[in-house]
Amino acid sequence: MIEPGLQRSREDWPEGVLLHLQQFQQGDVFEGFPVPYIGNPEVAVHQQTRAYSGTDSDMIGFGTDFPYGMILTQTCDIREEDSKIPRRPWIMAAPVYNSATRYWDSISNKEKSFLDGGIRKLLAVGRGPQYLLGLPNFVPSPGLWVADFRLVVSIEKGWLLDRNPIRAFDSEESRKRVGRQVASLLTRPAFDGRFEQAVRTPLVKSLSSLDSTLYNAIYQEVENLAVEADNNVMMNRVQVWVLSRQSLSDEVRQWFVEQHDLWHHIALDNGLNLLKIQFGVLQSMTADKYINLTMMPLSDITPEPPWYGVE
Repeated sequence: MIEPGLQRSREDWPEGVLLHLQQFQQGDVFEGFPVPYIGNPEVAVHQQTRAYSGTDSDMIGFGTDFPYGMILTQTCDIREEDSKIPRRPWIMAAPVYNSATRYWDSISNKEKSFLDGGIRKLLAVGRGPQYLLGLPNFVPSPGLWVADFRLVVSIEKGWLLDRNPIRAFDSEESRKRVGRQVASLLTRPAFDGRFEQAVRTPLVKSLSSLDSTLYNAIYQEVENLAVEADNNVMMNRVQVWVLSRQSLSDEVRQWFVEQHDLWHHIALDNGLNLLKIQFGVLQSMTADKYINLTMMPLSDITPEPPWYGVE
């Protein structure tokens, strides 16, 4: 258990800490981020862990600090401004780095970027792997900077007293994506394996084979894919919804209809009752209908088409 070691009142907190925290909000970036993690060098998964072979340490470091970190904790939990006794001594943060930074890859004996050009293009427009968040408006040096949610650590709030918040987003709406993306990583639903075979796998394959015009049209027009089922894990019947903020173009709508025909044949072969695909405009959907859907964000299904190219 975590023993009760907090101060008894706001007044007992170290001088200036609570006041300083009022400047911070979710998604803010700060300078300098030492990010250790726990690992066993004898069964190393990452090469950084392997570098500690022969030592007694299970606390693995990266040699140098990450240049920046990003706060993932909700703003109200950072500030606790309405709490008579603040009860959250820690915040959660993730490293931020320049994805275009070059390094020498000992396996291929080539110089590479942290992320290849194709992935960087996707991240720059809000797509790409969900564990990475592109920050196109945060440019301390040339290149696309990203927050990496694979390595999240706790920081005691007093540590921030020597650091000031840096705004990484140009609007409140874009900043909210931090919370949405963190939530999506932790709440991704588990689906019936037959649904994975009939819908998700063919969808990724179809998206990856599109030309750039239709591919970009789909990602611009579709807000979310959603699933309506009696039970997500053991499905008796399931229906896929394509959600958008306004009516889809004929081309995009027809593409999904054709995809459904493909899914339906696979579903039949696997004993899955896949109902007719539905299209919903968010502004006209009832709240009751919306809350009964399980979101399957299109950003989670982001293959890298060959035409994006890599370095």
